[in-house]
Amino acid sequence: MRVRTHKAPHIEPEAVVRAALEILEAEGLERVTLRQISSKLGVQAPALYWHFKNKRDITDDMAQAILVQGGLEEIKRPRDPAAWAEWLIETARAVRRAMVSHRDGGRVVAGASFSAKTLARLAILTTRVLNDAGFDLLHASLATATTFDYVWGYVIEEQAGEGPEPESAPLQRQEVTSSYGLDLIDANLMDAIMTERNKLTVTGITSNCERLEAGVCRYEEGSKDIVLNNCDETRGPAPAA
Repeated sequence: MRVRTHKAPHIEPEAVVRAALEILEAEGLERVTLRQISSKLGVQAPALYWHFKNKRDITDDMAQAILVQGGLEEIKRPRDPAAWAEWLIETARAVRRAMVSHRDGGRVVAGASFSAKTLARLAILTTRVLNDAGFDLLHASLATATTFDYVWGYVIEEQAGEGPEPESAPLQRQEVTSSYGLDLIDANLMDAIMTERNKLTVTGITSNCERLEAGVCRYEEGSKDIVLNNCDETRGPAPAA
């Protein structure tokens, strides 16, 4: 009796990532499963294991594709190390733009490992920029992680539709108490928070991108104190490459 052997279908990993991104756009991250991807490609799910060990590998490559499509491979160190704050703001903007260009892009990128090479490169690059500016290596790495954690969280909240909406009228104290189930003390604090957030509209900060930038700027103000307190004055900033 002849034993029939089946040759595994030839699937390029890029095709798998494209299919996964198409499912992401159409149905969201929860629907990006090995079964859904294989069905879209017209193959059995085990065929995907030729290139990917698990779904995490696929989402890492999805994150890589999102970042590359967003132009983040093109980001270079600033010519002037003292311009680190402006560089960090523009980098945060670029990361946000890349993530919001895809449905659930914030969750995909935030959940990726450094197997997404552009993500790893961006973390190393940012640490170098801050180190050149006078941060010691520890604080440079901590500032890098904090900045991008902030961007990840901001975009995830933004894409979930739960972000602040300063364009709308602020809630009255009674509305805050009833809407959030708060006691009077907590309602007063929430009222103060909402009042401060609504000031963003008065100062012309109305878009999600501008609100992100405002948050990064506040963080940078504290980071500058770290530089002043931890910079090795005898070393000075390293020259840009």
